[in-house]
Parts: sequence; C-alpha cells; structure tokens
Amino acid sequence: MEVDQRVKNLTARLIGPLLGGLERLMLDLRLGVDRDVEVGTLVFPRRRHRFPKGYCREITDTVLERLTRRVAAPDGPVLAALAAFRADGGPIVPIWGALRERYFQNALQFGDLYVDVANDTVDVTKPKVEILPLDRSGLQTVSDIGHFARIARLYWGGEVWANTLFPRLAPILPIVHRGPDGRLSLHPDSIAVFAENLVGGGRSALDFLTGEREAGRCVPADVAASLAGWQSRGPWFSEFSATADWERLHACFSLVADPSGPYRSVQGFLEMVEAVKAAASSG
Repeated sequence: MEVDQRVKNLTARLIGPLLGGLERLMLDLRLGVDRDVEVGTLVFPRRRHRFPKGYCREITDTVLERLTRRVAAPDGPVLAALAAFRADGGPIVPIWGALRERYFQNALQFGDLYVDVANDTVDVTKPKVEILPLDRSGLQTVSDIGHFARIARLYWGGEVWANTLFPRLAPILPIVHRGPDGRLSLHPDSIAVFAENLVGGGRSALDFLTGEREAGRCVPADVAASLAGWQSRGPWFSEFSATADWERLHACFSLVADPSGPYRSVQGFLEMVEAVKAAASSG
C-alpha cells in the first residue's frame, strides 16, 4: 500500500485536479453494479445479509473490472487522466486490510488515494463511495495470523479458536471460526496473510496457536464433534484429534519450511485447498 514520492507527485498532477469527477465516475460504476444485482444480470454468492451488506469484495472486484475496460478506451477527461496515470506507472490496484482495526475491507488504491466503492457494506446508511488520502483512510496491512484473528472476532462476530483439530492443516489454516449462524470454517482466507505465514515457515500460525494455548482457549467439545465428520474428506483431515496433540502439531509445523515437504508440493497444496473448499461447502 505504500507509495514513493514519484507516485505521490503523479497522483497530485494527474488525478488531484479531477477528484470531483473521479468520485462521480466511481459512484456511477457502483450504481451500475447495484442496478445489475437488482435486475438479476449480476449474481453474487449468497451471504447472511441482504446486498450490499458484506459484499465489499464482490463489489470492489466488479467495479475494478469495469473501470479497467473504460480506462482502456477513455471517453472523458477523468478516464483519460486515469489512462495517462496508469501508462506512467501509477498503480490502480485492489487493496485489502484492517480498516480502523475494526473491519476487513476491500478497496482500490489509485496512487496515494484510497478509493472505497463499497463504503456502505458494513453500515448501509453510509455513502457508497469514499475517496481519501491513503494515509488518512485508516486501512492497515493485516500483519499476521493473530492480527487476522483479532479483526475476525470483531468484524465477523461468532467465535474464533486455534485449529488444533486437524494437525496437518494447522500450519496453513490455524483458525477455526464459528459464525453467528453456526457455520464452521477454517481460516485465514486472505491471500496476503496466507502468504505471510507460509513464507515465514508457519511461524505466524504457530505463534497464534501457542498464544491461544497460553490463554487457556481451546476448541469446545461440541465444535470438535461437529467437525469430526471432516475426517472422511481426505488425508489432510485424517489425523483429527478432538483434544490438542501438541507433539503431532509441532511435528507438522516442522515440515512447513522443508522444500521437499508436503506444504511445498504444488500439487499437494492445490489438493489441500480443494479438499478444504469441499468440506466447507458441505457444511
């Protein structure tokens, strides 16, 4: 999310004089998404809440896709400025993080500007679009697994525990979440946090599990019983343990950084991701 002085200067020169027009453009794109959802020509996965609440990622991705097409064939001064900005190396990219340490939020970054086209997806009474200097937006990088878990507890509601149930998955998906609707899932689902943990050899995940152990928090028996059936979902789930087996957990963590180990095999890793998706979709 950080930008250098060259990009700051480029943003100020090409986009700064057109902020009003940029806001109108982004609102027009967002309203287009709303209209398409309303008439059924654009369908998003179902959520607990009625659109737009909880749909920040889907809205942001769709607006960026439509904006990219418009920038490729600019038909007005704002789009022409954005095309020139991008051609000169200015970033127009999706960003994600913890917003004011209370929410997970997807947004767009235009140079050193924070452009939120889903500003109403937590509180539907707020304006749909918000544009701010990036350093005043309150969006921070989610630094590690523990940080992800703290925001998840606040934003998603429900309950969060360390995944000691599936030792082979714990180094990669160390969080068990039970949502307010009772649905159980494994996390993190953020690519950035996922990558931070994997590059660090699972240290971030192990620190989270250790912290939860020291705090005396463990997966309740009813949650363990609910997830016991996932053992049939393949080898990544087969070593299910209703109570924490720390010796086995540490043995799995010791393999994360091994270049010939199971966590570094592309095929094995993809199989793990698909197995987890299938288990989650089955309820």
